[in-house]
Amino acid sequence: MEVTRRWQNCCSYGCQHRSGIFCFPGAVAAAGAHVILACRNRLRAEKAMAAIGSRVPGANVEFMQFDADSLTSATALAAELRGRQLDILVANAGMIRTPLSREPGLLEYERTMTTNVIGHARLLGELAEKFRQGSLRLITLGSMSTLMLRTDPSNLKLETDYHPYRAYVQSKAVLQSLGIGLDHRLRQLQWPARSIAVHPGYSLSGLTPQIEGINEPDFAKRLTGQLQASFAQGKHEGSVAIVEAALTKGLDNCAPGIFFGPQLTAKGRISLARPANVTRSKVLQDAAWELFVQANGGLDPFAL
Repeated sequence: MEVTRRWQNCCSYGCQHRSGIFCFPGAVAAAGAHVILACRNRLRAEKAMAAIGSRVPGANVEFMQFDADSLTSATALAAELRGRQLDILVANAGMIRTPLSREPGLLEYERTMTTNVIGHARLLGELAEKFRQGSLRLITLGSMSTLMLRTDPSNLKLETDYHPYRAYVQSKAVLQSLGIGLDHRLRQLQWPARSIAVHPGYSLSGLTPQIEGINEPDFAKRLTGQLQASFAQGKHEGSVAIVEAALTKGLDNCAPGIFFGPQLTAKGRISLARPANVTRSKVLQDAAWELFVQANGGLDPFAL
């Protein structure tokens, strides 16, 4: 691709990783990676591993317990991972079916922010030494919704004006901003790791292949998906942005703050994209970093 001036230090690349593999773990397993599925539900994880194995013969996949709604669970997972080689770490939790009314979460935030951000933040803090030791790639999942609804950095706890969709959007904006900000911090520290933010476009279950126990949309969801197919895609297609961020070579030469997404925003070929302005703003990045420090008991694992 031809890169814009903003990305002139980044190598050119193509969307080389689109395949018949139905999800990100399957795609990287097909590339020869050992994949750890850190999941809350062991039964569903085992079904996912079976599905990957049926599509990628010899896939090397294992399960580890992780509940992103729990700091204790994040700490326990980090303890298991410290002795393992880590090349790619994906912050993928995204509570889409957010509570209709505000439910208390950790650190006085509401539950969506807890699940989508705070659990990940604690895990990253516990694994900070991994970022210093080698060329680890962290991939944080933002959302195109951050372009559609304003995020208020002064009301991230949503103690007022709570709405389920606002809770989702603000949690994804914070995670996206944290990922972008961390990449700048890693450059300042001169550590070899990179933090890459991505968004999967407008991805629907109704346009995603059926996987028993994982994705089983009913007729109504299939119909809704087909009616939106001109501007939407399946979740297997949305995962291509993560695969590109994980497997594209030469990203170490890119300017800080890399952001991947579909070329047409909702769908399309994966390209370098422009994130929502608020997620690049100092106001939200400072608020996101403060939340990160709070999630790690008041300590900054990436202090300058």
